[in-house]
Amino acid sequence: MPQDVFSRKRVAQRGRNLLLQELRETCERARLGGFFYPVAALLAFAAAGLPQRPWHAATVVGALLLLAVARCLIGPSGAPDVGEARRKLRLLWGVVLATTAVWGAFSAWTFVALGEPAPLVALLFSGAFGMALSHTMCMRTTPAVVAILCVMVPSQAVLWASDSRWIALMWMVYMLYMLMVLRRSHREYRARLELEEDLRQQRDLFERQSQVDGLTGIANRREFGAALLRAVDSLVPGRAISLLIIDVDHFKRLNDSFGHRAGDACLVALAKRLREHFAEPGDVPVRLGGEEFGVVIEATAADAFRRAERFRGALAAEPMQALDRPVTVTVSIGCGQFDPARHEDADAFYGDVDSALYRAKQAGRNRTEHA
Repeated sequence: MPQDVFSRKRVAQRGRNLLLQELRETCERARLGGFFYPVAALLAFAAAGLPQRPWHAATVVGALLLLAVARCLIGPSGAPDVGEARRKLRLLWGVVLATTAVWGAFSAWTFVALGEPAPLVALLFSGAFGMALSHTMCMRTTPAVVAILCVMVPSQAVLWASDSRWIALMWMVYMLYMLMVLRRSHREYRARLELEEDLRQQRDLFERQSQVDGLTGIANRREFGAALLRAVDSLVPGRAISLLIIDVDHFKRLNDSFGHRAGDACLVALAKRLREHFAEPGDVPVRLGGEEFGVVIEATAADAFRRAERFRGALAAEPMQALDRPVTVTVSIGCGQFDPARHEDADAFYGDVDSALYRAKQAGRNRTEHA
């Protein structure tokens, strides 16, 4: 894969990964806090005496319980796309805001409709919920700020209207402190999230570099060994695995005539043609090293031989561009099918096909030989 294409894909993948991680963490944290709201409402009603307002208690606790269950039902699917992740985040924050709005209205209502100590119980829980939101629901600042305001402002308004001005002022200071904590928590959350993603991407980049040839962008010898071993180990009756080993003819002469930069350009162009020609499911084109390439194919020896000959003929018939000059390149190919009766393991199979390549070169080059 060309480096610029890979870089663009990395940037797109980074954004997707950050969004999906945010969705997962928002779901987990929302589930954790959802059921505390109906419990808190039940305790407030119990403090005032449940028999006094059983229908009010059932309505408020039931509504908060349903919202808590809704939080648990919203979650990412197996492999959500960016659009689905954004929709689920909006839906989840909608449920969180509905929960805080119901709680805020209830906490204010307790001052009017329920006797002591129910208002104090609701007030204390409002402070706890507001601080919990500033710490745990800090993934997005705007909905988190709205949620904190929904929890805190109704009680503050009632306190101010009931001549408890000093308590209302204290409540305002506490709310401002929550918003400051939310801002700091959000910065720390984003820094952690981005650091974890950077580490994941760095790991993936190192893994890719360990599997991909730096010059041509196709798989390298290490990945070839793993791919060949997987193919041989997964072989079942009715399935065939073949191998092509391809060597550029007279590559040293090409380097001596046109220079090493032209030689490298030819190898890059050859790898591109390999990717285009061997692009069926199960095809694994690789650069083995120097001017030698290989292809693992899910095909019989006869099919692999036909495909190898088509590739060889097309390559010889159409010159490649190397530093703006046409260069005709031919290749010699060894071709073989894995046979458990003949090949003890993948190494023996590779050695058999490599011997076929040697015979192709000894027989005059620009030809394909069966193992």
